[in-house]
Amino acid sequence: MALMLCACASAPGAAPVAADPVIAAERAFAARAGEIGWIPAFREFVAPDGQLIGQAGLVAAPARLAALEDDGNRTLYWAPTYAGAARSGDLGFTTGPASFDAARTPAIQYFTVWRRQPDGAWRWIFDGGPGAVADPGPFLAEGAAVPTLPVAASGDGSAARAVAAVTALERGAANAAALSAHLAPDAHVYRAGAPRAFDGAEAVARMRAPSAEITYRGARAEGSAAGDLVFTLGHASWLADGAAREGVYARIWQHRPGGWAIVYDQLVVRPAPAN
Repeated sequence: MALMLCACASAPGAAPVAADPVIAAERAFAARAGEIGWIPAFREFVAPDGQLIGQAGLVAAPARLAALEDDGNRTLYWAPTYAGAARSGDLGFTTGPASFDAARTPAIQYFTVWRRQPDGAWRWIFDGGPGAVADPGPFLAEGAAVPTLPVAASGDGSAARAVAAVTALERGAANAAALSAHLAPDAHVYRAGAPRAFDGAEAVARMRAPSAEITYRGARAEGSAAGDLVFTLGHASWLADGAAREGVYARIWQHRPGGWAIVYDQLVVRPAPAN
């Protein structure tokens, strides 16, 4: 199954791209959900240090999934419509629509971050998209090539150096408005309920929603061996109508000739406290 899916990751006759193994892993993951159910599939493909978003914030995925009973659901389906990977081939991500019915009606936007394990297998280290966006977009045709993030021309020397550089940038940005200055021209930015934003001023505006004063507190940072791709994950907070609100952000940074740039950003808003 995985080998067949890998063969479909690129158009016939196309040269392999760095994200092909990540795309193949995502497709195999989704296929297994249809075969054995989404809960067993999530258990099968999660990394030992995988994380999910729970009611109170980030949780350890293996423990959370182990506590869930298989609900028998075989209709959850998702497929990548955009992906990216590091030069070193050890870190990558995919995003795209997901559906909950047998008709595969796009309902939400998913996001998965993958890391190659010591045994060579790809396992997800974070799974949790922005949820219901205004238009999650259609699924690609069977076997269609997935648009990908161009591979970085160079890295920052090592994973440690890359993580240190990106962590400093995130700590130095006081709020969402300041952080939006680091958006790449082709950045993808997602906020629940809002249309997807793929580039330029639209992405900047989406980055500042629901507030330009969102502040961030990092909880995790993962870098590629080539030092060209960094995944960050953490907590967000802001005020809405005078009330404190919280959420979880997930972000992908890429090393570019002009410095580090955000190529993917999403925010998952936690439900408002009950009155």
